[in-house]
Amino acid sequence: MNAMWSLWKAELLRTVRDRRFFTLTLGMPIIFYFVFMNQVGTHARISGTFWNAYFMVSMAAFGVVGSSVNTLAVRLATERKSGWVRFLRTTPLSSAGYTLAKILTQLSLSFFIIFVVFFVAQFSAHVTMPPMRWFEIFLWLWIGSIPFAALGVFIGMAGNAAQVLGTLVYLVLSMLGGLWTPIQALPRALQEVAQWMPTYRFAQPAWELLAERPISWVSVAILLGYAGIFSGLAAWIERKGDAHQQE
Repeated sequence: MNAMWSLWKAELLRTVRDRRFFTLTLGMPIIFYFVFMNQVGTHARISGTFWNAYFMVSMAAFGVVGSSVNTLAVRLATERKSGWVRFLRTTPLSSAGYTLAKILTQLSLSFFIIFVVFFVAQFSAHVTMPPMRWFEIFLWLWIGSIPFAALGVFIGMAGNAAQVLGTLVYLVLSMLGGLWTPIQALPRALQEVAQWMPTYRFAQPAWELLAERPISWVSVAILLGYAGIFSGLAAWIERKGDAHQQE
């Protein structure tokens, strides 16, 4: 247990010192938020709420997905390539402890990203809502980020291709999932595609909470399905790699 907590602390410190995290994962959502606030305006109406709050959710989701799919995947691929994972297996840290430390690290980073985006939106675009609504949306975006952590682990198994693949998946999912542009503005064919994107199903419940509508349990079910698929694929590749090393 102590080894797991030590790894968690080390992972957080390493991420805080990583310029890639601040420039891409955290910087891009904030920059996009300011740009689109200036173009559209803070009080435009969309899907039963105001644009400043709607796009705040979009950019919080965008940052969380980027941290999970891109940053985590690249880090895992680097660790596997350098032999760091094999070294950890010689320490008291178990495989379960290593995995749990990674999950805790990613949840901590997601918490930080959501908090920063919400803070910027509240004080720069004057987003206001009841405290309980802030809490509900924050909690959903935090817990709902877990499937993307599983996707990041899966992409991290790609080795040298992880960085390119992670960036590509990150951008495609964000675009097709309506995080950059509301799906209402997309062509009809892409709107149909968006309905099945994990990014859309991740952000949609938060948008519904903003509009004071009930959460669509279809979104929750689809997101859980993606979590199972991504986790299963990552576990399968990990077992396949271990079997190959034993041969």
